[in-house]
Amino acid sequence: MSRARSALSARSRKDSSQEPEPIYSALNTVNVFLGNAIIRKVIRGLCADDKQAIYDALSFYSGQNTLGRLKKLKMLPICAFVELGRLSFHVDKSKMQTYFSQQVTRRGLSNIIKSVAEYGISKPLKLQAPFLVVWNYTNACNLRCKHCYQGAGRMSKDELTLQERLNIVDQLADNDVVAIAFSGGEALLRDDFWEVARYASSKGLYLSLATNGTLLTKDVVRRLKDVGVEYFEISLDSVDPAKHDAFRGVSGAWERTMAGIQNVVAQKGAYSCIANTITNENYRELDDLVTLSKRVGVDRTLIFNFIPVGRGSDVIDIDLPPEAREHVLQQMYSYLSGQEESFEILTTAPQFSRVCMMNSKKGVMSLAHFGAAGFSDKVGLLAEYIGGCGAGRMYCAIQPNGIVTPCVFLPIPVGDLRSESFIDIWKNAEVMQSLRERHDLKEHCGSCDYRNVCGGCRARAYAYFNDIKAPDIGCINNLSAYNELMQKARASSVGLDTTEIAELSL
Repeated sequence: MSRARSALSARSRKDSSQEPEPIYSALNTVNVFLGNAIIRKVIRGLCADDKQAIYDALSFYSGQNTLGRLKKLKMLPICAFVELGRLSFHVDKSKMQTYFSQQVTRRGLSNIIKSVAEYGISKPLKLQAPFLVVWNYTNACNLRCKHCYQGAGRMSKDELTLQERLNIVDQLADNDVVAIAFSGGEALLRDDFWEVARYASSKGLYLSLATNGTLLTKDVVRRLKDVGVEYFEISLDSVDPAKHDAFRGVSGAWERTMAGIQNVVAQKGAYSCIANTITNENYRELDDLVTLSKRVGVDRTLIFNFIPVGRGSDVIDIDLPPEAREHVLQQMYSYLSGQEESFEILTTAPQFSRVCMMNSKKGVMSLAHFGAAGFSDKVGLLAEYIGGCGAGRMYCAIQPNGIVTPCVFLPIPVGDLRSESFIDIWKNAEVMQSLRERHDLKEHCGSCDYRNVCGGCRARAYAYFNDIKAPDIGCINNLSAYNELMQKARASSVGLDTTEIAELSL
């Protein structure tokens, strides 16, 4: 499943609880100083001459490298900008320098500064390059999952060559993409994965791996850590071995997956996550899943929306109705607000931010791709910048053959990396530009008070209505749209696929 909501959380909750203040301060520093048209123009000029200017300046500011006299003079405006921001928001200089001593955080702020210099401040934020790219590395897979968005099985004949993959990594690094989430199929089935992962890590990109876990032996996990993979997201669809195996299409998968999870937990420095796709068949197991996650010792449980695309369109009836999804989100909030700091539960459903905000301003707040934090006015504002659904805005996907799509669940080709540059596709593709605007969303999504922190799942809207601006019927606030669509489906026939349902909605 899509890994966009998880890969940017590079540390455990114990560490990430320190992050909202620096991130908030950085965003507000950008807001204050880049609100000035002259400063924005200067920053754009510096970046036009040198794409890595801001990143290099942050490296210099945090003491990570030295610069020649001429280079240092060019970096002074950026260093001054960061220092003014630090003073304005009363952040200790040593803490600021420590924060930006990490490549990931330098790349992230560089991306934000360049984005605001180019587009200005907006809620949600528009980025000049995505924070995260989910890379469906191959179509090969050793399982046959009922809900697979990729329809994975055999390796495709037109998959990218090693050299093409390395070139893509260069493009992502050069444009301040922060993280790559390797997904599939099963990325470990391609021999060139190891060289590409090591190369991406050497470029300062944060790496995560989404896997079914069946290939994660102790040696494989150790090797993955050695090449730079930090975040391991392993799919587990039920606490019941028989149900999991039936869903995954291979007998014995549950036991092998559990062994893989335990090997990741045992590996020093590996961040572990159990990913569960919530459906009508397993949502009543949530308590048991949380118990299992804590017992095994993973750092996080991540609950994925089921989106009826790929093979998932054949089992559309397992999707949760909005009332059941709302119950799950409320249940998750109770876990998140009462849990110990060493464990986290999050979801790809963008409505979770609404649920957090509605429950209590003294509780916790989901920060989508960045994890969660104790609620405050600052954190609430930060959530509006981050902005819920990030398809085509905070992240995008690369298919095994180099085709770019806004999200792994949103199968709309917007460019081809064999003939176009990544950054041109990101900035200029019409669908991507449209996804960055929320004023024209339909039904309740367009008028919702929580539009900035949620925006509805655009992939769900497209799957059910063939329209990226349509309402997300996974939300309780779009219950009337859901009921109307289901009535049309029942009146027409039984067992409709998503194409037929979309036709009924037109």
